[in-house]
Amino acid sequence: MNSALAHHRSGQLDEAEKKYRAALALRPANADALHYLGVLNHQRGDHEKALDLIGRALNVRPDAPQMLCNLAEVQRAVGRPQEAEASSRRALKLCPEYPEAVLNLAVALFQQKRFADAEEAAHSALRLRPDFVGAHVALADALREQGRLRDAEESYRRVLTLAPEHDAAMANLGLMLLHIGRMEDGLELCRRAASRTSGEILPLQNLARMLLEYGRLDEAMQILEQALERSPNAAEISLLIGIAWDELGEIAEAANWLDRALRLDGDLLEARVRLAGLEADVENHQEALDILESVLQIDPTRLDAIMGKARARLSLGDVDGSVADYREAIRRYPESAALRAALGATLSSGGDIAGAVECQREAIALNKQCVPAYAGLLTTLRHKAGDEERDAAISLLDAPWMTNEKRASVRFGLAAYYDGKGEWDAAAKQMMQANALRKDADARRHRSYDPDLYQALVDRIIDAFTPALFEKLRGLGSDSERPVFIVGMPRSGTTLTEQILASHPAVFGAGERSFARQSLALLPQLMQREKDDPLQCVRDVDHATLQTAAAWHLGRLDTLGTGDAQRIVDKMPDNYSLLGWLAVLFPRARFIYCRRDPRDVALSCWVTNFSVIRWANDLDHLARRMEQHRRLMAHWRQVLPVPMLEVDYEDMVADQEGQSRKLIEWLGLDWDDRCLSFFETERLVRTASVTQVRQPIYRRSVERWRHYEAMLEPLLASLAGADVRC
Repeated sequence: MNSALAHHRSGQLDEAEKKYRAALALRPANADALHYLGVLNHQRGDHEKALDLIGRALNVRPDAPQMLCNLAEVQRAVGRPQEAEASSRRALKLCPEYPEAVLNLAVALFQQKRFADAEEAAHSALRLRPDFVGAHVALADALREQGRLRDAEESYRRVLTLAPEHDAAMANLGLMLLHIGRMEDGLELCRRAASRTSGEILPLQNLARMLLEYGRLDEAMQILEQALERSPNAAEISLLIGIAWDELGEIAEAANWLDRALRLDGDLLEARVRLAGLEADVENHQEALDILESVLQIDPTRLDAIMGKARARLSLGDVDGSVADYREAIRRYPESAALRAALGATLSSGGDIAGAVECQREAIALNKQCVPAYAGLLTTLRHKAGDEERDAAISLLDAPWMTNEKRASVRFGLAAYYDGKGEWDAAAKQMMQANALRKDADARRHRSYDPDLYQALVDRIIDAFTPALFEKLRGLGSDSERPVFIVGMPRSGTTLTEQILASHPAVFGAGERSFARQSLALLPQLMQREKDDPLQCVRDVDHATLQTAAAWHLGRLDTLGTGDAQRIVDKMPDNYSLLGWLAVLFPRARFIYCRRDPRDVALSCWVTNFSVIRWANDLDHLARRMEQHRRLMAHWRQVLPVPMLEVDYEDMVADQEGQSRKLIEWLGLDWDDRCLSFFETERLVRTASVTQVRQPIYRRSVERWRHYEAMLEPLLASLAGADVRC
């Protein structure tokens, strides 16, 4: 045994094993030989064998604290934190001042996501041994997971003072500095940790995460290849490779790697969150929400899942739900600048300007390099943003960690700032650069726009919805009069129109909902023709199927808490392409088409940082989209079997009351003066037209395009001779 222990301590594991087995051949029940042979197997990674050997040792000597402590360490390694906690507590009952056992307890509690308890245990270990490196690491990890990033940094720094080459502390501190806004320092630490030859994969993982954040995808892939070679069955490496493929826009490849990660570790919740993100990438937001809610049932504290859920709810038009999710996350993680910036963006898109500005400035106070906060602040406040805030945003543009997507968001904000100040040339320059950067970022992820494909879709819509089809389906849809559909090009006045209507006590403003697209997409399933295109199914739809689709749509509206509202307004602009379907589904609904000078529509789209609209970043694509829009609306005017009210933005600006009365009359309701004070209506709505719903109607957006005539010249030439409004 003495010889075995000497070899063991010097790292000669093969010789130590021979000696332990020789001892056991002489005395099969020797507790020390069983125990240390178990520890040796644990060091080699054979944890199940270690559990067996240490368990046999404890059968011989059940009250040995050291054996119980080492058993807890192995139990942690095989993912049995509850058992590890119990073993640690048994050891501490036998030996209360045993710092290693307290550390094992802290780590077992951490694995159970009981971070506050883990913090308390780590402090207890440090009271017993103030310079205990492992306890400082456990404390730093527990503080980090509770969102107390400054305290966590202090603890990680203490570890590196005691053990300057501690790879895990170096790597974790580096990645954490990313969230504090010290990107350069974080990358340097991650590189240092990964450059060492310790054999651990955590430093490689964290460096890869940092490089992905920097947008350095090729370098991140190289690091992940090294990590995969070192540990081919590490679930988190597969997860990170999936994330990298997602960043490259290869959704199928990303899904394959994320599925592999889950096969390796079914409890790896981040992989499920990322799969939800893939669904959101292709605008399957309800599917994304379902995945995220299942994750949060398992772990209600997961920050990435909470943020994903908030984004999904916003995409589905549930602004209040999204805000509630962000507020709950901030309550849990009060030092997160990213959360406050995201809440600010949501409040801004919902029209709560004061709340948005407060959140964005709080985010900047927490992280001086919080790009979303600066971009949001400039976009929301425009020229009212402070000079220091503008200058800080400009200084970020040259940061080495800035990606094109981040630079685009800042430049869109600066464009809004200079436009508000009336510095048209400066604004135009920012618009041009912002759109070029955004287009490049989208192209990198294969999110390009093909105007020919959209033209082909319009061809198919026109071919499907003919007078003969409308005649065939006449009277088969729902007789509900509750739905109201406002359609038009983005930035054509749909938000303003909805806000006026929603100010009426008998009207519920539902915001932008995707129910029309979803109900049409249901047709193949309802008709048991899953492989067919929905537009093909429309030709053969029958009364029962239409009633089922309409009931589903109305049911979705009811989930919004519409109460006894007589009219429910859906202002999804793109529903103009689905007018034929909606007229068949709800022939007694009210349809409103918002029009505006196409030059102002084009400019407004050009200066807006849309999250999903790809055609707005290229003037040629923008012009061709508007051309197809006009073509499709001309078709609807000829064949649509239901009346449609057309409202011109310029007329609304010139005669708000007259046009508002016309709208209310169109809905079949009595006039209410509150519709004239629409900007006082307390409701959050998902819109890029924030300013229009929070102040009285203004004229400065009429013929705004004239300030940017030189910039828009290619588009204006293509619009020459077109209708004055679209």
